[in-house]
Amino acid sequence: MSKESKLAKKEAKAAKKAAKAEKAAQKAAAKAEKKHAKDYDKFVKKTTKENEKGAKKAASKGVEFTAAEIPAIEEFKSKSELKAIKANDKAYAAYVKKINKKNAKLEKKAAKKGTPFVPLAIPEKDEVILTENKKKKIIKMIFLILLIWLMVYFIIMWFLYVPTVKPANEDTTAEDSSKVYDYEGYSNPHEITTTPDYSISDAKRFLQQVIHDNYKVIGYSSDVSNSGITYNNKLVNVNNAECYVFSCSGKTFAVSVKLSACYVYENGKYEPLTFNDTNIIFK
Repeated sequence: MSKESKLAKKEAKAAKKAAKAEKAAQKAAAKAEKKHAKDYDKFVKKTTKENEKGAKKAASKGVEFTAAEIPAIEEFKSKSELKAIKANDKAYAAYVKKINKKNAKLEKKAAKKGTPFVPLAIPEKDEVILTENKKKKIIKMIFLILLIWLMVYFIIMWFLYVPTVKPANEDTTAEDSSKVYDYEGYSNPHEITTTPDYSISDAKRFLQQVIHDNYKVIGYSSDVSNSGITYNNKLVNVNNAECYVFSCSGKTFAVSVKLSACYVYENGKYEPLTFNDTNIIFK
């Protein structure tokens, strides 16, 4: 790349940067103007209200009242604007001091080398943006908060710290490793609660209770629980449970050997039944 093209590229970059800065400045100025107008309207409204109130109070007392002056919008400065102006003046003074210090250093260097001294120009206040970067302000604020928090934490921990003190009468003698200890053997205190297998007579009494409580549901016209319930001398598996098989008045029943369920055989399958009372079971 030639020297001319490099220079042109540099100038284009500078022009782009300047245009961007100008656009940002215009945007900031428009925002500031809008805020200024809003603050001025607020000030006018407040001052007018206070003047009216003061005039009314003075009239009731019969004294002269001097109204507060409301300046033109161009002359008005809000509290935030006055604060910003003060901060800008301070920053500009520091900026000028920095340039003067640099010029003094350059002048001394030029005199030593015997070369002409060209001082750095000090721009006007309006030409320099001296407000601190908002991002830097936030970082500084976060750092300050963290520092304060750590200081408070360490102060609290300092006051709350209690050193551990070893009791004077504590036996520091090591245990005798040769000592033999007798340990009691483990025994399970819980009873075994596994459901047992009941006898045929228990199952028959269980079935008698079910028939007594549900004879209409089963399809009998009357209670046949006292009729002959006959054990069929065989076992069947219903719902993964071993069951005794009984017959009573033309119907077949199955009762779980653990008395957990009772069934009646209808339409080729076993239908579950239950009991409502215990007068026969615990007779």
